[in-house]
Parts: sequence; C-alpha cells; structure tokens
Amino acid sequence: MKKNCVLVIPAYDPPRSLADYVGSLVAAGFDKIIVVNDGSGTECLPVFMKLTRLGCKIVTHEERQGMGAALKTGFLCYQENYSGKTDGVITLNADCQLAVREVEKVASSLSNEQKMGSFALVVGTRSFDGPEVTSYDRKMNKATKTIYRILFGLSLQDPVSSTLGIPDVRVPECIAVAVNGYGYDSSLLIALEDAGILQVPVKYPKRDPDAEQHFRKGKDTFLILLSIFKKFIMYSVTSLIATIFDLVLFGIFTSVTFAGSPMAIIYSTILARIMSGSVNYILTKHFVFRYQSKAREQARSAGQFVLLQAAQCLASAFSVHILDMLLQGNVVGLKVLVDATLFFVSYKVQHKYIFKDQKKEK
Repeated sequence: MKKNCVLVIPAYDPPRSLADYVGSLVAAGFDKIIVVNDGSGTECLPVFMKLTRLGCKIVTHEERQGMGAALKTGFLCYQENYSGKTDGVITLNADCQLAVREVEKVASSLSNEQKMGSFALVVGTRSFDGPEVTSYDRKMNKATKTIYRILFGLSLQDPVSSTLGIPDVRVPECIAVAVNGYGYDSSLLIALEDAGILQVPVKYPKRDPDAEQHFRKGKDTFLILLSIFKKFIMYSVTSLIATIFDLVLFGIFTSVTFAGSPMAIIYSTILARIMSGSVNYILTKHFVFRYQSKAREQARSAGQFVLLQAAQCLASAFSVHILDMLLQGNVVGLKVLVDATLFFVSYKVQHKYIFKDQKKEK
C-alpha cells in the first residue's frame, strides 16, 4: 500500500547499503523519496545512480553544506513538487538506517495528525537500552533531555532524534530555521514546540558498519549544545546590556539631572528602570525570541513584560529580606543568589508565555 508522505534523506558519502535500504522502503510503499547528495565524492556516484533508478529525486550540493542545509534543500524540493498533496515529510538518516516497520509507525502517526488537523511534529523516539547503543549516545541523550526539561519545560525522550515526521503545513517553518549543521534537529524542536510534539517509540536504528563516521564528537557536540543554548545566551546578553544601560542612566540622573534633589535616588531609579526596561523589552522581543505578531499581541506582551519585571523586583526585595532575617548572611551574596534564580525563572516565563508565537497555534 502506497504511503502518502515524502521521505527526505540527506546523504554525505553514503554507504553502498543505502540503495538496498531505499529499495526496501519503496517495496513497503514509500514511493516518494528525496535524497540530497551533500557534496559526496565521485566514488559514491554508483549509489546515487541506483537511487535514481529506484525513482528517487536526487538533489545535489556541489560542496558539503551540512546536515541541516541538506534537509532544508530537501524541504524546498518537497515544496516545489509535493506541497499540499501529502501528509508531510519524514526525515531519515543515510548511515543509521531505521527499520522499515519503524518508519511505517512514524508515517502512520503523521497521517493521523493530518486527519485530526492537529499537525503536531512527530518525533521518532529511539530506545537507548539495546547493546548497539554507544556510551556517547546514552550520555548525550541524558544531557539533552535534562537541558530541554530545565530550559524549555519540554519532556523529550530523544531530543536529538534524526527521524522527524513533519506535517505538510509545518514545512515552511522548518525551512526558516537558520542552523545548517548537526544542531538543526535540536533547533527545529525548539522552533516547533508550540505546534505540539508527538513522541513515537522506535527501535534504535542500525548503523551500517561500512558507513564512514561523519559525526565529529567534539565540534558537532558543541554545535548541537550551542543551538540549544543559543536563545538563553542571547537572553543573557540582552539582559546584561539592559543592566549596564540602567546603571549608566542612574549615574547620569543622580549626578546631573536630579543633582541636589532629596529624592534624586528614587527619581533616578524609577526613570532609569523605565528606560532600561523599554530597551530590554525591545532587545528581548527582536533578538532573543524574534517575536512578530499583530499590534494587539504586541501590546499584550509589553504589558506582561512590565508586570513580570515589577513582580521580579518585588520578589527579589522580599526574598532577600526574608533570607537575611533567617540566615543573617551577607546581603549582597543573598541578593546575587536570589536574582540569579529569578533571572532563570523570568527567562522561562518569557519563553513559555509572554513571547509565545501565536501564529504557530493551529
């Protein structure tokens, strides 16, 4: 029975077994397959010729551009040839070949999402219990699960899965994700979290013993983690800029604008906080969360941002006061501890509620 989805397989110097694997997928009803040749050597041409004979659409990069770039090229090909005609796209790995029956499970879930109109991202969630799982993969899985839970409140069992079922309506959003390397999958999960994520258990894919090891553990692990932390890092930078701006304004107001006034500190604090808060909101909105919405939603987010800052300020004052009474410790040290905690909480509130992209809600 033919499957109403398109498989996208990025391939850089793929193993010879890829043609046999794709043949088994075609035999199972997956007759729409896009393979992206991401700058493979000429010795791999026979593999791509076999794939062409199997009916695959081959898209070629003259030079290697990275796994994320290859997937986006495949998505663009999908947009040109299949958009609006199928349930969506399933991404697969050329080296770690997921069993056909497991691909069918993802395809079935993707089809159900289309029928129900919920259009959630389907994630093929691998089991990490088998003997074929490497120590690196287990450690990376535990680390990324923890990071996603803490930073984004997402309970994902396999945040770096390369098997994704992407509903047809979500493909343009996938093309817009900026990352081109191995961090693309992680960035995609973050970008589409508001669309909903459906986790489908699959068996750990088999790695072809003849496949070259293209994954560079040091460099590519860093890039994956950077793609996950990128938003939080930008949030930290914009907050630091706003803090410095607040201190500079406070110094100017107390020494020049309100110099000699008995209320100089109060006036300067309020005015500096209003101006630095406005800068913080603009920077956070545009550079951290890249929030774009209608004027009504913009006003809502601005109001919520002001309330959050006020609540954060009050929470800091009361928390430090209470801790000082209980512990009688160094007040500055207590304030640093409290404000660091509130800084992290504020990020999660902004990410989850204030700058939540309403356009992604269907």
